[in-house]
Amino acid sequence: MLNFPNYYNNILNNYPDYIPSLFEQTIDKDLTRTFPEESFFQKKENLNKLRNILVAFSRRNSTIGYNQGFNLIAGRILEIVQDEVIK
Repeated sequence: MLNFPNYYNNILNNYPDYIPSLFEQTIDKDLTRTFPEESFFQKKENLNKLRNILVAFSRRNSTIGYNQGFNLIAGRILEIVQDEVIK
């Protein structure tokens, strides 16, 4: 983070449009399945944060991409940390 402070932001906002995102459709499906009964995950703001985290991970780790269940792991971490970006 100290060497590349904008790394996360660059992955999300400067990703080349010509590279197809193979995982975003699956991520979007899983967002509403992430602990739907819990108030934290009923807030659109928190689901947007979770989506950003999952998209950034799938772009950064293209050989792994996204698998069902990552939303549950990242969701619990986000619930505890409550901030997707460390400044």
